[in-house]
Amino acid sequence: MNKFFIVLILLSNIELFSQNNSELFEMKLNISNIESSGNLMIAIWSDSKSWNTNTTNSSGQMVGFDYGFKEKVQKGKFSTIINLPKGTYFISILLDENFNNILDKNFIGIPSEQYGFSTKKQIRFRKPKFDEGSIEFFKNTILNIELQ
Repeated sequence: MNKFFIVLILLSNIELFSQNNSELFEMKLNISNIESSGNLMIAIWSDSKSWNTNTTNSSGQMVGFDYGFKEKVQKGKFSTIINLPKGTYFISILLDENFNNILDKNFIGIPSEQYGFSTKKQIRFRKPKFDEGSIEFFKNTILNIELQ
């Protein structure tokens, strides 16, 4: 009997989720200036608190993003299409050259691996704030990001 109620609750939550996210739009990400092979790690954030607090797990990986994946890439360019509901998103990208799943830095804290954000202007020597790089997403969109 308890299993029945759990299944019923899960099914009703799925129905609510599908109603809220019924309208998905395509975001085509074009990533350029990939200087070496590695894992391209892409995270999409919709919550400014999660992005701004730098929450990490025990392995040092960022947590709190809505959507993330990694893709093995070669030098050059990479494109992908992601379907998302309308909203405000911040996109962060890391080219993990040594496959350790974190952004490596040199002895003074400067990143030694390439990275990129959805912000149009380059921000150096600090992490951009959510509102500096977030985009309003409400229709099919092409976003070009050049790695630094």
